[in-house]
Amino acid sequence: QRLKRVMDAWCALWFWPLTGDEVTPPTWAAWISALQMILGVEPKLRADRRRGADDQVLSPADVWDSLAEQESFLLAGANAKPIDQVLDLHPWLRVCEQVAVEQGFFHWPLEFAPVFGRGGFDLQVGNPPWVRPRGDVAALLAEGDPWWALTDKPSQQDIHARRAATLTLPGIADTVTAGDSATTATAAFVGAPANFPVLESLQPDFYRCFMAMTWAHNSGQGSVGLVHPETHFTDERAAQLRGATYPRLRRHWSFINELKLFGEIDNHVSYGVHVYAQPGRVRFRQASGLYHPETVTGSLRHSGDGAAPGIKVDGHWDLRPHAQRIETVTDNTLAVWRDILDPDLADPRQTRMVYTVNRDVADTLAQLAHGRRLGDLGLQFSRGWDESVDRTKGYFVQRWGVPETWDDVILQGPHLFVATPLYKQPNPALKSNKDWSETDFETLAPDAIPATSYKPAGDPARYDRDYTHWDGVPARSQYRLTWRRMAANTGERTLIPAIIPPGAAHVNAVLEAHFPHGVGDLVLAAGRLSSLLADFAVRAVPKGDIYPSVIERQSIPPRDHPLLPQLALRTLRLNCVTGAYADLWGECWSDEFARDSWISTDHVFCNLGDVGPRWSASTPLRRAADRRQALVEIDALVALMLGVTPDQLCTVYRTQFAVLYGYDHNEYTYDANGRIVPNPVLVAWRRMGDAITHDDRTHTNQASVKYTYELPFRTYDREHDMRVAYAEVESRIRHGEGGPPTGA
Repeated sequence: QRLKRVMDAWCALWFWPLTGDEVTPPTWAAWISALQMILGVEPKLRADRRRGADDQVLSPADVWDSLAEQESFLLAGANAKPIDQVLDLHPWLRVCEQVAVEQGFFHWPLEFAPVFGRGGFDLQVGNPPWVRPRGDVAALLAEGDPWWALTDKPSQQDIHARRAATLTLPGIADTVTAGDSATTATAAFVGAPANFPVLESLQPDFYRCFMAMTWAHNSGQGSVGLVHPETHFTDERAAQLRGATYPRLRRHWSFINELKLFGEIDNHVSYGVHVYAQPGRVRFRQASGLYHPETVTGSLRHSGDGAAPGIKVDGHWDLRPHAQRIETVTDNTLAVWRDILDPDLADPRQTRMVYTVNRDVADTLAQLAHGRRLGDLGLQFSRGWDESVDRTKGYFVQRWGVPETWDDVILQGPHLFVATPLYKQPNPALKSNKDWSETDFETLAPDAIPATSYKPAGDPARYDRDYTHWDGVPARSQYRLTWRRMAANTGERTLIPAIIPPGAAHVNAVLEAHFPHGVGDLVLAAGRLSSLLADFAVRAVPKGDIYPSVIERQSIPPRDHPLLPQLALRTLRLNCVTGAYADLWGECWSDEFARDSWISTDHVFCNLGDVGPRWSASTPLRRAADRRQALVEIDALVALMLGVTPDQLCTVYRTQFAVLYGYDHNEYTYDANGRIVPNPVLVAWRRMGDAITHDDRTHTNQASVKYTYELPFRTYDREHDMRVAYAEVESRIRHGEGGPPTGA
């Protein structure tokens, strides 16, 4: 009990209360004095006196009385004091007692002393909290004033005024102080290297604390089974933790909660079942992209026959077991992951984890580890305006409208899609972050400027001065590569890149890159990142956000590759959607563009090479079918340039892009004019077939443009189209027919 009192006190000092009676915390000297009084000081006994109470043999009949007598003897010999006397001399200990009752400190080695005396636990199983200690002052203020919970996105002025008023309510100041300080103290405790050294410099997360704790409590032959999140496998800062994790892992099954096996958490949440043992050589079995545990048990028994599984099959999550799902990870595997993700990392055991749904796509990802990286081009990055902080500082305000010039444009994530600026525009009502409408590129004006939800505010000179500059040059004066920062790892696409024109700014839901060696590098990067293979390389290391390091590690073809002009033309015709891109088009113009043609002409509605050196309204690809075909051909070109086979490319598409695969087969239906058939028309057609009436085929789209969709309606087979494009490019190069000259 005395030892527990000391251990409770040490923990309680982290949680020292900021409310209630004021008691001074102990000095170092007071702390040592209290410990000596509680535990005593080891007496310096002569050798012939060391035999005594320590050597008593206890019989079952008097064991408890004898133990009490022995303890009293030892404490008296150590000059320990009665507890009441200690508490009177050190009143801060009474505060520690109160804190210990509130916090419920649990000291494992003390509570399970016999277990630790034998070396630790042989088996530990659990589902630790998936929680980060984060404060929520608004929730605490709502205890006294419901306004804090009911008001949606109040202004900073209203927040400051309301906070001052709420804190004057009886007891609220103490409630807020106590609640917020408890969270802050918890974060400090679990984040302290003295408590969890393997978690040093990481953001506190309770599941990581339990990982470290169970490892410390494990016996020499013990096993640990935990269900917990896996953010440490992809967190750049968690290298030290990964270095401690990989040698301990024996089994790793990575799940996505789409089947709601954990009903209380979001269906997009990922987690893993992890089996740990004492550290040794790296060798563990793992599977990713799982939805049900029976898939694991079945895969362990599977013969290996049949096609490799993916994420979805026939519109449903793919639960089919297959031996291809199981991968054995060794130090050699970690070295490959290191080469893919962190080529400058010295220790492969600290590399981030690669998640692939089967061994075939794992091999494809390894193929992408070779060659140059985008980071070799000397990129410079910007996060634009901080959507919260810079709005509070008055750089911009929330107000819908179409700006007069690109200098007043502030882009958000939904403005962009793959190789598509101006993809969507916010609606005037701004009801939610989903209240956006798609752009109709067939009718998009050459001088079009997108509607925005944010507008510059305050001094224009301050606005210009404080936005990013690179080497003294304003970022907004240049064409830039942008992408959505937030990653939808299981959505239609994860990596969403597009080129934006000079003048435009953006909030930090979008990130941007500048290419100091010219727009040629910019267009190369935009084309490369628009490919399925780039997207695959991103979602194979699932994260919530796509930061510059993810972009820099993407592989790129050699500078003199003969297919680069073909990649550039398709990339430019997708991105250069208005006259704001005229300078980019002119600077990138090559005579090779006019001699280029579609690789496959099964379903296209314009001549790819029918362009000139000056941008015009016919420069951008406007029909949906043409834009799709350009992306398909970019996929084939990039695959061929990087040495990926058509089988590998199609396996990646089929198994890693379940949502896109489903849309291609069920949703993306094109009419005879290459337009995507909208859902109301599609529903009527599926009900009536080709007997659908003229009125049922007529629909006004989100851009307020009315079309009559012409029969026949059909879906396109992306896998077939990629194979055809790949084979045709190979044939052109092999026979020197229609391909660009070497060195172009």
